[in-house]
Amino acid sequence: MEAEKREQFTIRQCTSMDEFGACIDLQRKVWRFSDLDIIPLRAFVINLHSGGITQGAFDHEDRLIGFSHALPALDQDHRPFFYSHMLAVDSAWRDAGIGWRLKLAQREQALRVGVSLIKWTFDPLQSRNANLNIRKLGGVVREYKVNYYGNSSTSALHLGLDTDRLFVEWWLESLRVEQAVAGEASGENGREQEPEGVVTIPWNIDALKHEDIARAREIQLATREGFLACFRQGLYCAGFDFSPGTVGRYLFYRDQRSESNGMERSARNA
Repeated sequence: MEAEKREQFTIRQCTSMDEFGACIDLQRKVWRFSDLDIIPLRAFVINLHSGGITQGAFDHEDRLIGFSHALPALDQDHRPFFYSHMLAVDSAWRDAGIGWRLKLAQREQALRVGVSLIKWTFDPLQSRNANLNIRKLGGVVREYKVNYYGNSSTSALHLGLDTDRLFVEWWLESLRVEQAVAGEASGENGREQEPEGVVTIPWNIDALKHEDIARAREIQLATREGFLACFRQGLYCAGFDFSPGTVGRYLFYRDQRSESNGMERSARNA
């Protein structure tokens, strides 16, 4: 059934008002936001005409079943990258490879306009997202943001915990990413190597939040301290190991960027 689903959707850039309207509806359905936190129609239109990327996944009846939304951005040295602000997939199409395909389309379009870096954030306690972002896409993590959005989110998915986030760096032309998207990467930079640090998370934090929110908070604090401690030691996260239904393990390695302090070397080794 899942294999059949993979053949029943297409990816294309969203450009029409109807398509952007469908993105708004899907935000409400997936993230369960109130209108206060919804990306509005005019923001999609502005992004389209400012060099941004909004890719949509459409089923065989041309209904939107997923989308990704990325903004053009500049780093502190005024070098361009894309900030991928949101990815949403209809729950009926979960595990059909839509998130994966949307990110590959995003990568293809970024490279087409000469941009080699995409960044985005995700909840460090979400093991499925970690598996996609780090293991399958080849992203790396060097930043942990404590309570990034504060505690004002209207999403039911965010209630009860601080909005801690990891910043993913996706170096689109690096060997690591090329190997990851080809299904070949293992360990740090595609090589088998013993990690110098490990942070473990439960496989299903959402179920735990419903069962024992106090315990979920304890795990969030332990995860936060684990990441910050590894970063203080000059490590970065470049691997994710998992056992579905049990635990996920973030794997940390020595960060060559902190030793070379050069963006070009960092890009090659990210």
